[in-house]
Amino acid sequence: MKEAAELETRKQIFNLISENPGLNISKIAEILNIETSLTIYHLRYLLKNDLINIVKERGYTRCYIKGEVGVEDKKILSILRQELPLKIVLFLLKNPFSKHKDILGFLDVAPSTLSYHLKKLMDKGIVDVHFVENGVGYVVISEKRIISFLIKYKPSRVAMGMKDTWADFTIRKPGKKNKR
Repeated sequence: MKEAAELETRKQIFNLISENPGLNISKIAEILNIETSLTIYHLRYLLKNDLINIVKERGYTRCYIKGEVGVEDKKILSILRQELPLKIVLFLLKNPFSKHKDILGFLDVAPSTLSYHLKKLMDKGIVDVHFVENGVGYVVISEKRIISFLIKYKPSRVAMGMKDTWADFTIRKPGKKNKR
């Protein structure tokens, strides 16, 4: 009986990672409502049997199904699995060339926190800075790629507690500028 329960738990973990690549260990445990130590036990089994990859980055251990997610996508997923960077990207998709103060008006964070996350997004090659009227504005570098990435991997489902992130955002067509 214990083996059947272990197999079912392992299967749930594998399926969750397959549907949501880049999840960290604590998020897997939270979603499946199991102890972190039990999650680690099953992840070790999956890793030992060459079914998953584990990538450690900045205090997080992220899990991927072996061979399903490329190196570049893992880099992007690692940051878009975080709620604040994801909200920034979604805001910039709708409001390109927004200034720091505009983004700050949308998010309830300190200016330094926003700057920190914008820098992370720039370092990952997701966001760039452009000179705009009276300062600088931020823009998503490859809108089409990021939009297809968000659709394919659905990082918002996990990062934002399974909420429908798209309900609040009407994404414009890539290349078109919003009227201001």
